[in-house]
Amino acid sequence: MARVLRGAWRSPPAAFDLDHGDLVEALPLLLRSGSAGLAWWRARPAGVPPSALKPLHDAAGIHALQGAILQAKIPAAFDRLRARGVEPLLGKGWAVAHLYPRLGLRPYGDIDLYVRPEDEPAARAALDEPGSETLPVDLHRGLAELDDRRFEEVFARSQIRRLDDRDVRVFSPEDHLRLLALHLLRHGAWRPVWLCDLALILESLPPDFDSACFMSGDVARTDAAVCALRLAHELLGASLEGVPVAVRERRLPRWLVPAILRQWGDARFQPHGTRTPMAVELRRPRGLLRALRARWPNGVEATIGRRGPFNDLPRLPFQIGECLARAVHFARPPRALARGAKR
Repeated sequence: MARVLRGAWRSPPAAFDLDHGDLVEALPLLLRSGSAGLAWWRARPAGVPPSALKPLHDAAGIHALQGAILQAKIPAAFDRLRARGVEPLLGKGWAVAHLYPRLGLRPYGDIDLYVRPEDEPAARAALDEPGSETLPVDLHRGLAELDDRRFEEVFARSQIRRLDDRDVRVFSPEDHLRLLALHLLRHGAWRPVWLCDLALILESLPPDFDSACFMSGDVARTDAAVCALRLAHELLGASLEGVPVAVRERRLPRWLVPAILRQWGDARFQPHGTRTPMAVELRRPRGLLRALRARWPNGVEATIGRRGPFNDLPRLPFQIGECLARAVHFARPPRALARGAKR
């Protein structure tokens, strides 16, 4: 998959070195991971047999239709929140998909909106308004992976983009690149298209991109984000021209690239949101081992979850620690979880 997606975000993509055998072998994984649109974009000018190209083309068409439907709902989401005095930030999803050469290359499934923690109740009330259309919004209380930065500072750097006849507010390139890098790692880098996002943004940085701003914040998170950018170069051939020196000079841990390639090639992997809830699995012991295996974090996810360093030491201690932390969280009474959320 890494070879198939190499440079696939470019316009036009370089297709002369695309191996048809790689494409055929990777086809099921490309379709499953949401990378089919990019594979089709790169394979179009490469003389790929129609039998291999058609499923990719069909998937790209479905992604384009889904993207158009979601894009049409973004202004309505902003209207509702603004009517309650809430100004959200739009990230991921459309905020990166619209940077690609055409619709359908980068699929997304919802609208990620970030609001000040104190604005969350009003925002949820606006989205859950009785009698109103249900909008596919993933509402974030605070800045998620960017919570080592002050919301007001991130908001002050944000930018306005025109969508249809509305203005929508998106993260600055510095904040968005860092957000995307850390989000990729937090989820174990299981979707190749997330790494293509980083590659695309790296190769289209504005002339006034503030490297110091990208590198600011928690030191461990900064190093993790640097590793993610370096991965886009190592695995997909993204250019590192104009990026901070720390990115160009960062040597990746020996385990990191193999861990991600294993994750990409795991046809049995079930991402978050598609698994049977653990509470249900516990009621059927025969499948418990399978359920536990499905939840075993890869080295990337465990390192981020345990706030560990990206070095050459074994990842097993972090993986065990992350599993224990999840078990403790699962076993906590609902009231304790609610108190933790309020804090």
